[in-house]
Amino acid sequence: MQMIDEPTNAKESKKEAAPRTRKRKGVDKWKTKKWFTILAPATFNNAIIAHTPGEEAEGLMGRTVHVSARDLTGNIKKNQLMLAFKVNNVQGLNAYTRFDSVEVQPSALRRLVRRRSTKVESVDDVMCKDGVRARVKSVALSANKISRPQQAAVRRILHAEAAEVAAGNDFESLLNHCATGEPIAKAIDKARKIAPMKRVDVLKVTRLSAV
Repeated sequence: MQMIDEPTNAKESKKEAAPRTRKRKGVDKWKTKKWFTILAPATFNNAIIAHTPGEEAEGLMGRTVHVSARDLTGNIKKNQLMLAFKVNNVQGLNAYTRFDSVEVQPSALRRLVRRRSTKVESVDDVMCKDGVRARVKSVALSANKISRPQQAAVRRILHAEAAEVAAGNDFESLLNHCATGEPIAKAIDKARKIAPMKRVDVLKVTRLSAV
Protein backbone atom coordinates (compact mmCIF):
# COMPACT_ATOMS: atom_id res chain seq x y z
CA MET A 1 0.00 0.00 0.00
CA GLN A 2 1.42 3.32 -1.07
CA MET A 3 1.77 6.23 1.32
CA ILE A 4 1.13 9.56 -0.28
CA ASP A 5 3.17 12.30 1.28
CA GLU A 6 1.63 15.70 1.74
CA PRO A 7 3.29 18.37 -0.38
CA THR A 8 5.95 20.37 1.46
CA ASN A 9 4.37 23.74 0.70
CA ALA A 10 1.07 22.54 2.17
CA LYS A 11 2.78 21.57 5.43
CA GLU A 12 4.47 24.94 5.65
CA SER A 13 1.24 26.80 5.02
CA LYS A 14 -0.40 24.93 7.90
CA LYS A 15 2.41 25.94 10.25
CA GLU A 16 2.10 29.57 9.21
CA ALA A 17 -1.67 29.64 9.60
CA ALA A 18 -2.82 31.43 12.74
CA PRO A 19 -4.53 29.20 15.28
CA ARG A 20 -8.30 29.53 15.30
CA THR A 21 -9.84 31.04 18.38
CA ARG A 22 -12.97 29.49 19.77
CA LYS A 23 -15.99 31.74 19.76
CA ARG A 24 -17.61 32.13 23.10
CA LYS A 25 -21.22 31.19 23.12
CA GLY A 26 -23.36 34.06 24.36
CA VAL A 27 -26.45 33.66 26.44
CA ASP A 28 -29.45 32.78 24.29
CA LYS A 29 -31.79 35.70 24.86
CA TRP A 30 -34.82 33.59 24.02
CA LYS A 31 -34.04 31.35 26.99
CA THR A 32 -34.24 34.35 29.32
CA LYS A 33 -37.62 35.49 28.00
CA LYS A 34 -40.96 34.63 29.56
CA TRP A 35 -44.30 34.34 27.82
CA PHE A 36 -46.88 36.89 28.92
CA THR A 37 -50.62 36.64 28.30
CA ILE A 38 -52.25 39.90 27.20
CA LEU A 39 -55.86 40.28 28.32
CA ALA A 40 -58.68 42.55 27.15
CA PRO A 41 -60.41 44.79 29.74
CA ALA A 42 -63.19 43.48 31.98
CA THR A 43 -65.76 44.83 29.48
CA PHE A 44 -64.65 42.01 27.20
CA ASN A 45 -64.47 39.51 30.08
CA ASN A 46 -60.66 39.73 30.18
CA ALA A 47 -60.51 37.65 27.02
CA ILE A 48 -57.04 36.58 25.88
CA ILE A 49 -56.03 38.75 22.92
CA ALA A 50 -52.35 37.87 22.52
CA HIS A 51 -49.30 36.07 23.86
CA THR A 52 -45.94 37.82 23.74
CA PRO A 53 -42.39 37.07 24.90
CA GLY A 54 -40.55 39.46 27.20
CA GLU A 55 -37.75 39.62 29.74
CA GLU A 56 -39.29 42.03 32.22
CA ALA A 57 -42.82 43.24 32.91
CA GLU A 58 -41.72 46.85 32.45
CA GLY A 59 -40.99 46.14 28.79
CA LEU A 60 -44.66 45.38 28.16
CA MET A 61 -46.03 48.61 29.61
CA GLY A 62 -47.51 50.82 26.91
CA ARG A 63 -47.49 48.08 24.27
CA THR A 64 -50.50 48.24 21.93
CA VAL A 65 -52.35 45.21 20.57
CA HIS A 66 -54.84 45.42 17.68
CA VAL A 67 -57.72 42.95 17.47
CA SER A 68 -60.70 42.61 15.14
CA ALA A 69 -64.00 43.46 16.84
CA ARG A 70 -65.45 40.33 15.27
CA ASP A 71 -62.97 38.17 17.18
CA LEU A 72 -63.98 39.69 20.51
CA THR A 73 -67.71 40.21 20.04
CA GLY A 74 -68.61 37.42 17.63
CA ASN A 75 -70.49 39.96 15.49
CA ILE A 76 -69.59 39.26 11.85
CA LYS A 77 -70.80 42.74 10.88
CA LYS A 78 -67.87 44.15 12.88
CA ASN A 79 -65.23 42.32 10.87
CA GLN A 80 -63.74 45.55 9.47
CA LEU A 81 -63.53 47.27 12.85
CA MET A 82 -60.17 47.12 14.62
CA LEU A 83 -59.86 47.61 18.37
CA ALA A 84 -56.64 48.80 20.02
CA PHE A 85 -55.73 47.87 23.60
CA LYS A 86 -52.75 49.31 25.48
CA VAL A 87 -51.01 47.44 28.30
CA ASN A 88 -51.25 49.45 31.53
CA ASN A 89 -50.74 46.84 34.25
CA VAL A 90 -48.74 43.63 34.57
CA GLN A 91 -49.30 41.09 37.33
CA GLY A 92 -47.19 37.98 37.18
CA LEU A 93 -47.40 36.69 33.62
CA ASN A 94 -50.70 38.45 32.90
CA ALA A 95 -50.68 41.82 31.13
CA TYR A 96 -53.88 43.84 31.53
CA THR A 97 -54.96 46.50 29.06
CA ARG A 98 -57.12 49.57 28.68
CA PHE A 99 -59.35 50.14 25.65
CA ASP A 100 -57.49 52.80 23.66
CA SER A 101 -59.10 53.28 20.23
CA VAL A 102 -61.38 51.89 17.54
CA GLU A 103 -60.97 52.27 13.79
CA VAL A 104 -62.74 51.07 10.65
CA GLN A 105 -60.25 49.69 8.15
CA PRO A 106 -59.88 52.10 5.18
CA SER A 107 -60.49 49.30 2.67
CA ALA A 108 -63.99 48.81 4.09
CA LEU A 109 -64.89 52.46 3.53
CA ARG A 110 -63.58 52.42 -0.04
CA ARG A 111 -65.93 49.57 -0.89
CA LEU A 112 -68.92 51.55 0.40
CA VAL A 113 -68.27 54.70 -1.62
CA ARG A 114 -69.96 54.64 -5.02
CA ARG A 115 -69.41 56.90 -8.01
CA ARG A 116 -72.68 58.81 -7.70
CA SER A 117 -72.55 59.29 -3.96
CA THR A 118 -70.99 61.92 -1.71
CA LYS A 119 -68.82 61.18 1.29
CA VAL A 120 -69.12 63.71 4.12
CA GLU A 121 -66.50 63.38 6.85
CA SER A 122 -66.25 65.14 10.19
CA VAL A 123 -63.33 65.12 12.64
CA ASP A 124 -64.32 66.41 16.07
CA ASP A 125 -62.49 66.81 19.36
CA VAL A 126 -64.98 66.06 22.11
CA MET A 127 -65.07 65.76 25.90
CA CYS A 128 -66.30 62.54 27.50
CA LYS A 129 -68.24 62.36 30.74
CA ASP A 130 -65.15 61.26 32.68
CA GLY A 131 -63.09 64.23 31.50
CA VAL A 132 -61.15 62.37 28.80
CA ARG A 133 -60.69 64.33 25.58
CA ALA A 134 -61.25 62.22 22.49
CA ARG A 135 -61.13 62.63 18.73
CA VAL A 136 -64.07 61.20 16.81
CA LYS A 137 -63.92 60.77 13.04
CA SER A 138 -67.31 60.04 11.49
CA VAL A 139 -68.66 59.76 7.96
CA ALA A 140 -72.01 60.01 6.18
CA LEU A 141 -72.59 58.51 2.73
CA SER A 142 -75.32 59.91 0.52
CA ALA A 143 -77.41 57.97 -1.98
CA ASN A 144 -76.50 60.45 -4.72
CA LYS A 145 -74.49 63.62 -5.25
CA ILE A 146 -75.39 66.42 -2.85
CA SER A 147 -74.55 70.13 -2.88
CA ARG A 148 -71.92 71.86 -0.75
CA PRO A 149 -74.53 73.54 1.49
CA GLN A 150 -76.10 70.12 2.08
CA GLN A 151 -72.69 68.66 2.91
CA ALA A 152 -72.05 71.44 5.42
CA ALA A 153 -75.43 70.82 7.07
CA VAL A 154 -74.77 67.07 7.32
CA ARG A 155 -71.32 67.75 8.78
CA ARG A 156 -72.87 69.92 11.49
CA ILE A 157 -75.18 67.04 12.38
CA LEU A 158 -72.23 64.65 12.65
CA HIS A 159 -70.40 67.10 14.90
CA ALA A 160 -73.40 67.65 17.18
CA GLU A 161 -74.12 63.92 17.46
CA ALA A 162 -70.50 63.05 18.27
CA ALA A 163 -70.37 65.73 20.98
CA GLU A 164 -73.67 64.58 22.49
CA VAL A 165 -72.74 60.90 22.57
CA ALA A 166 -69.32 61.66 24.10
CA ALA A 167 -70.83 63.91 26.78
CA GLY A 168 -73.19 61.11 27.84
CA ASN A 169 -70.51 58.41 28.14
CA ASP A 170 -67.11 57.93 29.68
CA PHE A 171 -64.34 57.21 27.19
CA GLU A 172 -64.37 53.44 27.53
CA SER A 173 -68.17 53.31 27.19
CA LEU A 174 -67.90 55.38 24.02
CA LEU A 175 -65.44 52.89 22.57
CA ASN A 176 -67.66 49.99 23.63
CA HIS A 177 -70.61 51.56 21.80
CA CYS A 178 -68.48 51.79 18.67
CA ALA A 179 -67.34 48.18 19.01
CA THR A 180 -70.76 46.64 19.64
CA GLY A 181 -73.36 49.01 18.21
CA GLU A 182 -74.03 52.15 16.22
CA PRO A 183 -73.17 55.08 18.51
CA ILE A 184 -74.41 57.87 16.23
CA ALA A 185 -77.29 56.04 14.57
CA LYS A 186 -79.66 58.94 15.32
CA ALA A 187 -77.64 61.15 13.00
CA ILE A 188 -78.85 59.40 9.87
CA ASP A 189 -82.50 60.25 10.58
CA LYS A 190 -81.57 63.90 11.02
CA ALA A 191 -79.35 63.88 7.92
CA ARG A 192 -82.12 62.35 5.79
CA LYS A 193 -84.15 65.50 6.35
CA ILE A 194 -81.47 67.31 4.38
CA ALA A 195 -80.55 64.78 1.68
CA PRO A 196 -81.02 61.07 0.83
CA MET A 197 -78.46 59.23 2.98
CA LYS A 198 -77.34 55.60 2.87
CA ARG A 199 -75.46 55.28 6.13
CA VAL A 200 -73.65 57.05 8.93
CA ASP A 201 -70.66 55.50 10.71
CA VAL A 202 -67.96 56.30 13.22
CA LEU A 203 -64.64 55.63 11.50
CA LYS A 204 -62.23 56.21 14.36
CA VAL A 205 -62.15 57.17 18.03
CA THR A 206 -58.85 57.91 19.76
CA ARG A 207 -57.82 59.19 23.17
CA LEU A 208 -56.29 62.68 23.16
CA SER A 209 -55.66 63.10 26.87
CA ALA A 210 -56.28 61.46 30.20
CA VAL A 211 -58.43 62.93 32.94
